[in-house]
Amino acid sequence: MTMDEIVDQVSFMLGIPSNSNVENLDVRKAVGIAFREAKRYMRTPTFKTVPYARRLDLVKLGIPAATVKNVYPAQPKMGLNLSNVESGNVFQLAAAVNAGAMLNSTTGNLDPIINQVAMAQASNVLATDWQWRFDKPNQALYITCKAPRPGQVTVEYVPDYQDVSEVTSFAWQDIIVQLSEAYMKLALGRSRSKYTIEGSNVSLDGETLLSEANAQLESLRERMESKSNRLIALD
Repeated sequence: MTMDEIVDQVSFMLGIPSNSNVENLDVRKAVGIAFREAKRYMRTPTFKTVPYARRLDLVKLGIPAATVKNVYPAQPKMGLNLSNVESGNVFQLAAAVNAGAMLNSTTGNLDPIINQVAMAQASNVLATDWQWRFDKPNQALYITCKAPRPGQVTVEYVPDYQDVSEVTSFAWQDIIVQLSEAYMKLALGRSRSKYTIEGSNVSLDGETLLSEANAQLESLRERMESKSNRLIALD
């Protein structure tokens, strides 16, 4: 939803189009406040695959990240060749032997295999296969990995939304609309409860709006908190 669409919906829900007196309050400000608050609870990740580099400039790559959850090679090392032993994968080495990478099965050929396994295990213990760090202030990723390096990497990140129209989740769109309504009620309630007219037959609904707004905000914050803390089961 765009800013104008949310403003129109909130205005309609509050009856503002049929009321010329809206205390000079801008609904857009309420939407902006609601959007900033909702952003703090959004944890749904998205993915993007980009060319590998030791330093990734996320701004240039079009990855506005609030949080980077994971970075991994887009094409993991695979194969049955003995050259794969540099990864320390003993099972790949055994598969290579079974596939016939070593045709001569005499006892004299076992020592080189054992030596390669031992060296690979030592290398795997002493060296870091894959490590990354997210530099949030500079919007950069630093990646360290052993050769052979991947051609591409996949970045799993929580977007840092800059505009309300970037939120595509229907659930979060509904929450932003309801938050905007609550903040607008809060502003209208404070405006309409500033003054009281003694002995007047006319009364304003300021106190009612304040009560509704506070209850609505409390309920929405509990809902957002439960959504942000929800665990995701991974296979």
